[in-house]
Amino acid sequence: MKTPLLLLLLAALPLSAWGDKGHRITCALALEGLPSGPRAWYAGREAEVEDHASDPDHWRQDRKEGPRHFLDMEPYGGPDHLPRTVEQAQAQLGGDFYRQGVVPWIIQDRWRDLVDAFRSGDAARVAAATSILSHYVADAHVPLHTTENHDGQATNQRGVHSRWESGLVERYVQREALKALPAEADPHIMESPWDWLRAAHALVPQLLEDDRAADRTTPMGSQGKQRTPAYWMIFWAKQGPVVKGQLQLAGRHLGDAILTAWMAAGRPSVPAKPAH
Repeated sequence: MKTPLLLLLLAALPLSAWGDKGHRITCALALEGLPSGPRAWYAGREAEVEDHASDPDHWRQDRKEGPRHFLDMEPYGGPDHLPRTVEQAQAQLGGDFYRQGVVPWIIQDRWRDLVDAFRSGDAARVAAATSILSHYVADAHVPLHTTENHDGQATNQRGVHSRWESGLVERYVQREALKALPAEADPHIMESPWDWLRAAHALVPQLLEDDRAADRTTPMGSQGKQRTPAYWMIFWAKQGPVVKGQLQLAGRHLGDAILTAWMAAGRPSVPAKPAH
């Protein structure tokens, strides 16, 4: 797994998802949906959590970072045959398993980090751990993070990845139009990432079809395709509800994860600030 070729492949894989705006929205929705107990830990730190939600997208110096953001399902035979442990993944695919994506296991690890942060009694550490967990939870709700055809390269739709998760979000999504869903304790939080991924994967075929339909409005010029306003309006009309729905679900599931981590840590109260 440490061959130069593999390292080059890992470095070439896309890292970005949702863009900064989408990751900020996920955090905002999650914190707003928390009950008062865990919510108190973030008082005055909301902007801090949002500011660092995109940090993992900038960790390219770690050549193993790319696969931490996705899970390609096709190499395993589809969503009904996904491994639940790293050992099972390695047994199915051998040493190649890592480059097919490891996001559900990264979510498990980062959730454990949040539990430890709550136990430490350090609100700054809780905020930092929440930011990082939020990134991978949000990524698990991006449909194109569940397929080998992650950028439409297999269907002559290159660029669809950024058009869906960043282009539509930047152009059309307004935070005020999205409803924060109340967080609920998730007793199966360690298994839930696979459910999120399977649900996102089911959205891939229609996403690609809607991109193709909208793209018929875009002529091929001498400099290649520059998507027209008509393309964006049509793509948004078809996929806007899906984009908003996935952002709301990401916020809800992040809130569930935060609440469950706080409970697993023993429902700690925020330490009193020292008197000056």
